[in-house]
Amino acid sequence: MDSIYFDNASTSFPKSKKVLESISDFIQNTDGSYNRTESTEESDYIFETRRKLAELIGVKYPTHIIFTSNATEALNTIILGFANKNANIVSTVTEHNSVIRPLTYLQKIRNITVDWAKCDRYGLINVDELIDFVDEKTDLVIVNHGSNVTGQVQPIAEICKRVKQKGDIPILIDMSQTLGHIEIDNNNLEADFIVFTGHKALKALSGIGGFYIHPKHTSISPLKVGGTGVLSELLSQPRTLPYYFESGTLNYPGIFSLYCSLSEMSTETLKNKKEYIYTLTHYLINKLTDMHNIDIYSNANVLGIVSFNIKGMIAARVSSLLQKENIKTRSGLLCAPFLHHYIHDNVYGCVRISLSESNTKEETDKLIDILEGICNKVGEYQNIKLPRVYELPIPERKYFNAK
Repeated sequence: MDSIYFDNASTSFPKSKKVLESISDFIQNTDGSYNRTESTEESDYIFETRRKLAELIGVKYPTHIIFTSNATEALNTIILGFANKNANIVSTVTEHNSVIRPLTYLQKIRNITVDWAKCDRYGLINVDELIDFVDEKTDLVIVNHGSNVTGQVQPIAEICKRVKQKGDIPILIDMSQTLGHIEIDNNNLEADFIVFTGHKALKALSGIGGFYIHPKHTSISPLKVGGTGVLSELLSQPRTLPYYFESGTLNYPGIFSLYCSLSEMSTETLKNKKEYIYTLTHYLINKLTDMHNIDIYSNANVLGIVSFNIKGMIAARVSSLLQKENIKTRSGLLCAPFLHHYIHDNVYGCVRISLSESNTKEETDKLIDILEGICNKVGEYQNIKLPRVYELPIPERKYFNAK
C-alpha cells in the first residue's frame, strides 16, 4: 500500500519532479566549487536565488539575504550576535526551541532578560501584552510568524506597526513555517530580520536556510568567521555582505534547489496553494470535531497544521498506530515546550497532521476513517493516566518570565 505523508511542517514531501531533475543534473555536471570573485554562469544562480528571495519578502538588497545551513543557524546568528550583556528581549510563548534555547543560554551567560507574551489555547499571541512589554529599554522583539504546533498565523503587520510606534526597536520575524505559504511584503512590515528555511514550504532540499538583515544592523557579530573566497589578504572578517556572515563552503546544491523551487513559484501559485490547503485543513478539522474522545488544538489555517490528542492515549501511540497504516505524522512537544502549557495538552505533547498541496481529499478521508476507528476503540488502547496539562521542568522555570 502506498504511504501517505502528513508531516510537511517538518519537511515538505514530495519535492517537485522538475526540481529534483534539475538538482540531479546540477550535482552530476557541476564541480560544486566556484570562485566568489568571479561572476560566471555557474555562480549566477546564487545571486539570482538571493534576488528571488528578496523579491519574495519585499526587500531592496539581495546581498542582505544571508545563506545558512538552516533556520536554527540563522536564528542563532542573529540572537547571539545581537543580544549583548544585560540586553532586554521581548518574545512569545509560541516560539520554537531555536529561539528559546539561545535566549535561555544568554540568560545564563550574559544576564539578558526575556519577557514572554502569552497566547490563547490555539496559539494566538496576546498582542496587547506583547506591546505592554515593549519600552525604551527593549533591545529586540522576536516573534514566530506561524506556529509549528497549531498552525496559528500571527497578526504580524499589527505587531510590527505597534512595536515601531514605541520607537525604532528591532524586530526579528521567524518565518520558517510561513514563507512559501503566505505572501510577505516587508515594505509594509518593516521587520529588521526575517528568518527562513528552504526545506519546508519553499520546497527546497534540507540543509539550506538563511535570513534577511536590515542595513542598519550589519555590524552585529557573525556566528563564525573564516574563509570567504574574497579579500583573503585580510586577517579579520571582511565586512562586505553577504561574505561577513558566510564563512566556509556554502551548500551549493541546497542553494540551487532553492533557486529551482523559487523559479516555479508565482503570486498565482501561492494564492492557489493557500486556498487549497486552507480548504483541506478546514475539512479535516470539521471531521475531527464530530468524533468522540478527541481534543483539537488548531483552528483552520493556511499552513495545513492540525494538532490533536485522543483522550487517554499518548500522542506517540496514536502516531504509531497511524504509521502501521502507512500514514506518517509527527507527535510530541514538537520543539515548542512553552506552548503546550497554553493549549492545555499533556506532558506527552500532541499528534500533528501537516498537509500540503500534494495531499488529496482521498488521503485525508483515509486518515479520518482510521482515526474514527481508533476513537471508537479507545478503551482498548488506554493504558495510562495522563497528566492533565504540560508544565515546564522545574529547573527551567526560573528562566521563564511570562508575567
